[in-house]
Amino acid sequence: MTMKSGPEEFEFRLKQFRPRRPATIPDERLQRLRGPIWVAVAAAIAAVMLIATWMKTPSSDQPPVDTTTLTTLALERPDEFDAALARISRASLPDVTQPGGALHQLAKF
Repeated sequence: MTMKSGPEEFEFRLKQFRPRRPATIPDERLQRLRGPIWVAVAAAIAAVMLIATWMKTPSSDQPPVDTTTLTTLALERPDEFDAALARISRASLPDVTQPGGALHQLAKF
């Protein structure tokens, strides 16, 4: 298709025009800092996770019960097995008879 010079060509080119938003000017300082910023953020997250894990580690007041001991008790001495389970449940489960305890809040509903 041959285009004529003059007003027709000018009008044709104006119809072809599509406005668009200009591109952002790249900030070279931000580009140089982007890597170290992510490294610092990752290090901070790792430190927080390490501290949270350290704080949640159970204290060594009571030695952990060996599961092979529980299995042996269950198979060989059922009475002692029941007593061991009662000790474990008293140490690890909340006291349901205490006022203001876990079940007290649920009893309101």
